[in-house]
Amino acid sequence: MVQETHTTAGEETAVAASVVSEVLEESVSAVEESEVHQNGHVTAEEKSAEPTPQVKSVPQTGPVESSKVLPQYLYDAMDQVAREQGFTEGKYKLNFDVGSNKGDGFVGEMFKAHLVEGDRREVYLCKIPPINEARRKQFPSLLIFARETLAYSKFLPQMFAYQREKGVSEADGFFNAPKCYHTYCNEETEESIIIMEDLRLQSYRMWDKMKTVNYEHARLVMEQLGRLHAVSLALKRDKPEEFEHFKVPDPIHVMMPENSPFEMIMKKMIADAIETLEPADTKERSKMQHLLENFRQEMLRCSNSDLAEPYTVLGHGDCWVNNMMYRYKNGVPERIVLLDWQIARYVTPVLDLAYFIFCGTNEEFRRRHYDEMMALYYNSLATLLEKLGHNPQEVFPRTALMRQLRTFGRFGVLMAVFLVPMLCTRNE
Repeated sequence: MVQETHTTAGEETAVAASVVSEVLEESVSAVEESEVHQNGHVTAEEKSAEPTPQVKSVPQTGPVESSKVLPQYLYDAMDQVAREQGFTEGKYKLNFDVGSNKGDGFVGEMFKAHLVEGDRREVYLCKIPPINEARRKQFPSLLIFARETLAYSKFLPQMFAYQREKGVSEADGFFNAPKCYHTYCNEETEESIIIMEDLRLQSYRMWDKMKTVNYEHARLVMEQLGRLHAVSLALKRDKPEEFEHFKVPDPIHVMMPENSPFEMIMKKMIADAIETLEPADTKERSKMQHLLENFRQEMLRCSNSDLAEPYTVLGHGDCWVNNMMYRYKNGVPERIVLLDWQIARYVTPVLDLAYFIFCGTNEEFRRRHYDEMMALYYNSLATLLEKLGHNPQEVFPRTALMRQLRTFGRFGVLMAVFLVPMLCTRNE
């Protein structure tokens, strides 16, 4: 744990490196834990390597006998879900998988909850802020939870309802998020919870984050991002007043304030990235040096919704492979679900595209398929816009997408210099 003490600038950077590393480790592991729970399908080798969960069977109101004391609001929320799902009060048991979870960390903690009544057994995923108070103070986890709660309780349900009103089927629209049973967030009491379905039971699994995605997996991502953004663009036109509350700012302003340790470590990572270039790569070095010297301005510019209007959308915000789950048929991915809506924000659609393309694919893939990926994205967006009653050439012409890519595409590089080194140095 990082102690809050007076530090020099150099020490503060070192502290930031530790914190950023641990935060990313948690975001990797928490999603991994979630998707080991949520993502479903695993190989025989992975399955044999999985630890046996420590399940503590407790009565509906009884304590968990574990070194980790779970908060009462977690029990209260699960009791409410139990009633809503038809369990009989006083007759069901509530069991948690507790103990040392890989997902424990700065951003949040994940628990599997089991409701048992007779022969009926249901499994849910419960996501809460860090139980440890010091960890909650070191990272704005409540801000993240407030945003994700808003996504699951307001944004996604309204987007789904709007598509159904327009007669769009689930096969043709964007409905690719986990089913959410309960959300709650109180920033004053530092209590928040999101209870979701366990997609592992439906044979979903995640792509190996240490490998760049292949064509079929990337295709599904680009098609669904096109649909997600199409719903935003159409809803903004059809129901402008309702859409106003979708215009939430990028949380980067709070997560990374000016001259913060987080900003310093990001700059250090860009400097390290420059050093990996050959001396002869003068053009690339010059571009990266510009990013280093103008890092904060570039980040703020990329997240400035006004600069992207009238094409700004509600973006997912965290489009890398560990926040996506796939279901397979005969070994081929047939459906994708997007997880972790904690950085959902009103920005240019390019941020989602650039994040995924630069952090999820390699240079060879981009050289061969970049144009095709953008075409897949745009065609998917245009098709759904038409189903929602809009002319794509009026709402978001292809030329506008190309201009936005040129203006905001550097965001993918900024995220890659942060994410890739962490993945390369992470101990498995």
